[in-house]
Amino acid sequence: MAGLRFLEHRQPSGRRFGPDADLLWGSFQGHLQDIDRVELLLRDADAQWPGSMGARRVFAREGVPDDDAFGKDWASLDPQLGHTIWREANAAPAAENLAAALSRVADAWGLSLSPVATDVTPSSRIVAAGPSAIAALAEAFEGRSELDWADQVVVVATAPGPRQLAAFCGAALNVVKAQPVLLSANEARALAKGYVALVAGDAAAEDAAWARALTGRGPTEG
Repeated sequence: MAGLRFLEHRQPSGRRFGPDADLLWGSFQGHLQDIDRVELLLRDADAQWPGSMGARRVFAREGVPDDDAFGKDWASLDPQLGHTIWREANAAPAAENLAAALSRVADAWGLSLSPVATDVTPSSRIVAAGPSAIAALAEAFEGRSELDWADQVVVVATAPGPRQLAAFCGAALNVVKAQPVLLSANEARALAKGYVALVAGDAAAEDAAWARALTGRGPTEG
């Protein structure tokens, strides 16, 4: 929700947070609870930026259609927890910039981001591993219209935390087409040549190994 708050702060839609959104929700809420509102907002955002907000990609849920953020077998959170999530999301001010938003997403998973040097051009093709590498790349891509996250970056992330961070980057960089840019170590079997690895020090060992194996070229260590 911290990531979605940032996106809405940066480009308000009026339908997710704030007085207008509250009025809209109140008009059809009925028996629905805060957890339902949270999940509806995440589904809506996941449709706008495919694969960026739902549990399907974060938890690598197999058999869930690409246009379904959670899947029919997804068990909703406890209503009281949903209420807490909604209350806290509204109480905290939205992140003011992408770096702060990335830090909040990482913090939610107990991840600490460190600086990683990047040198990205339109011809770069990068396989990233590690939360810090993912975040550094997103910041490097922000505001640069000559770069294309979907075409230039593949992320190898197996654990849910790094996967959610990578998925959020798609929304933060306004990626509106779905692509297989988020792989677990088991999925990372083959990749076209020409990619280089950006492996941060906080990458899981299996993710780092696959990023290096996929590229076959000397990795950059962060």
